[in-house]
Amino acid sequence: MDLVVLRALVVCLSFSLSTFLANAATPNPLEFSGFARVIMGYLDDENAEYVGYDNSISIDQQSLLGFQADYRLSEEIAFTGQAVGYTDDQRSSGLEWLYLTYTPNSALQVKLGRQRIPFFNHSDSLDVGFAYPWLTLPQQVYDTAFFSTFDGVLANYQFTLNDWQISYEGYWGRFDDEIHLDSQDLDTQVIGLFGVNASVSYRNFNLRGSYGQGDIDIEQDEATQFAQLLRQFGFTNNADWLNANGLLQFYQLSANYEDLDYFLRSEVTKMTGAGGLFADIDSFYISAGYNFYPYTVYISYGKKGLHFEHLANEIPFGVSPELDLLAATYLGILDFFPDDESKGTKIGIRWDWQYNVALKAEMTFVEANNAISNDYAVRDLGGFDGHAVLYQFGLEWVF
Repeated sequence: MDLVVLRALVVCLSFSLSTFLANAATPNPLEFSGFARVIMGYLDDENAEYVGYDNSISIDQQSLLGFQADYRLSEEIAFTGQAVGYTDDQRSSGLEWLYLTYTPNSALQVKLGRQRIPFFNHSDSLDVGFAYPWLTLPQQVYDTAFFSTFDGVLANYQFTLNDWQISYEGYWGRFDDEIHLDSQDLDTQVIGLFGVNASVSYRNFNLRGSYGQGDIDIEQDEATQFAQLLRQFGFTNNADWLNANGLLQFYQLSANYEDLDYFLRSEVTKMTGAGGLFADIDSFYISAGYNFYPYTVYISYGKKGLHFEHLANEIPFGVSPELDLLAATYLGILDFFPDDESKGTKIGIRWDWQYNVALKAEMTFVEANNAISNDYAVRDLGGFDGHAVLYQFGLEWVF
């Protein structure tokens, strides 16, 4: 009887071992993952808004929940889909990523479909706050992105050479959706969108540079109608200025150092547009931090400048009431697009409470010029003296 039981146990163990090995050899091709963040913020000035926060406690500006599904059809081909729900009404919830990945070898990877556009150093992890030390990305740089996804193809080639890691990337496609600008949702198209970037890492150092461009077309009915009226009177130069469309160009350079104890990160960007209503934007940030697990403390400073190529009024006053009205309207539009400069210094702490959960606290000291365009992070609600402090607490979770 003991021998029968022993043989039965051997058979069961053999079956269990073979099943385990079979499952290990053929992993589940479908994988699910997700991320979430809950951020509470309060701005200590009732006369301004900063990244959507005002003089009241709010959790509906940057909180979100995202889900991602990855399906591996073969060793070379995989599908990825990602949906994100935003509490901020300036961002549309729904499908963020839906692309096919082709990986013919360990060096080359090609993606086709809707995916993140690689403008910045942290483009792939914009919504995944667990992936970076700050509670919020440095807004002076990252608030300049009017759109973060595109439909098209992206190819990445990377290799190592001794202690060097080198990566090249190129993309081509288009964007066709709404962007939020000056409290408006504007239908926008960017065609002929393409760009390249390169990244070089040596031990703890990393250097990255990128360039991108596209032809942008923003529907602005009121500006278009007024420009047509100016052309009827022969003021074509002023009419041409009332245009945000044309070639959009983007430049980026980042330098980073990171080891187990310290990090130093920096990023410089420049964006230029051919249209008069599209500002040239220069921005940068530099950030330093110290890791003493499970804590990280950091300080960051960023600056952003906006410059409009304001075209002088060519409409004469005193000739007729109609021309006086045209000239006054044009000058009013010029005043509505002032040059703008803002700065932000923030200090914060991160606590990795669990391996997949981080708690963060951050203070941002905001400085802005008296003339604020209201198109970007800082908004003047009337009487803002250019100085405010944003207090934020957040929970970051990946699963």
